[in-house]
Amino acid sequence: MKLSGSVVVVTGASDRLGRMLALGLAARGAKVVVHCHTQTGSADKTVALIQERGGTAFRLSADLTSMEGIEALAASPVEHFGRWDALVNSASVFRTIGIGEVGEADWQLDQDLHQRAPFFLSKALYRFRETVEVAETPACVVNITDTGVRRPTASRPSYYCAKSALESQARILGVALAPLVRVNTVAPGAVIPAVQADETYFAQLKKRLPLGRLASPEDVVDAVIFLFENDSITGQTIAVDGGEHLL
Repeated sequence: MKLSGSVVVVTGASDRLGRMLALGLAARGAKVVVHCHTQTGSADKTVALIQERGGTAFRLSADLTSMEGIEALAASPVEHFGRWDALVNSASVFRTIGIGEVGEADWQLDQDLHQRAPFFLSKALYRFRETVEVAETPACVVNITDTGVRRPTASRPSYYCAKSALESQARILGVALAPLVRVNTVAPGAVIPAVQADETYFAQLKKRLPLGRLASPEDVVDAVIFLFENDSITGQTIAVDGGEHLL
């Protein structure tokens, strides 16, 4: 799939990695639907940055824990640009809730945002591609998960369960949506530490990594672009983590 001129939906693109993904795809010539939920100001900043650099983008606010929000986002690329070529499922919540504290509402939020929304957005992309008379290459979905699903800690069981299932979803939909849509996964390691992150922890992690370095946001963006542009890959997961998944 050629990114130049394509239309890409990026969920959770208001800041951090989602913003970097939107900027990186726009730099390759993609027209970007910048999704956010409540962080409209930050999402507008993402759009402004894209436009300042000569790109094309608009912001769509939607609650992806509801089917109404999912359907609104799924309709937006065709309504605004007349086509839809790709999807990055990067919207996420990352909370420290141990098994003793996690409740049904916590579990449901993780499932809705990390499982249901990607599934039905991917299905919507497939349905649109069914209406395209001549498609030179398949559309593409890239799910953003977490290398931590291979080495989970006890601090986020609900989150890790949902992200692990999202990787399985890519393999399953890689079959179900073929040949019209390819579905792959990028699993970043520690890329952009939170403001309150323990700097000592990340310094120690860096020393333990086989490659001796943390992945950068640009590394993750490059992996997503690679998966978009290689039309022979589907159902795969690429860990972008400095080798953390090998430990």
